[in-house]
Amino acid sequence: MVVLIMGILFAVMFGVFFRASEIVREGSPPSETRQRAMLALESMRTAINNTYYMADIERLLFYGKSEVKGDGHMDRLTLASVVPGAEESGTPEVREVSFYLAEPERPQNAENAEENQPGQPRVQEERGYTLYRREDQHVDEKPGEGGAHYPLADHVLSLRFRYSYNAKTWYDEWNTKKTSPLPRLIQIQMVIQVAGRKERLETLASPGLYIN
Repeated sequence: MVVLIMGILFAVMFGVFFRASEIVREGSPPSETRQRAMLALESMRTAINNTYYMADIERLLFYGKSEVKGDGHMDRLTLASVVPGAEESGTPEVREVSFYLAEPERPQNAENAEENQPGQPRVQEERGYTLYRREDQHVDEKPGEGGAHYPLADHVLSLRFRYSYNAKTWYDEWNTKKTSPLPRLIQIQMVIQVAGRKERLETLASPGLYIN
């Protein structure tokens, strides 16, 4: 089963990196929206690969919550993750991290312009959401709360996580408070809007470096 999982993981990772190289060749100049989305996808994959989990420490959890909105997903994932290089800056190496979508911040003048044009309704799906990374330097008893929130990508129409323990059966949600073991594979799916077109990005992550 391990060989099967690794085979799936490498195949999808190769597909993502091949697509990234195609984007660089096609773009002149490359789309900033697409580039930021690719970097965000890699940020999520790295954080999940670096999941820190010990079953006997109650405050450590891996919690994936699924939410469907319209034609897309607004999933949220919270976990403890090892941040490489943190010790060199004198900050905790293990941090609580979340990924989620939220409405983008809008300039005050843009909101006023919309209010002055009642015939132009604000359509959320047209401009998408902002993908955020929440990072808390303290892994405490209140998962998902506190910390700093960093925008990773804009124009995200959908964010979906799927979880599997055996690479055969996939789940839309995962909670180590109810299901003790961590998933061995996490599928990350994003749909972004670039120049009026929807594009789907996808990769796989596999926790295992910091699990006891």
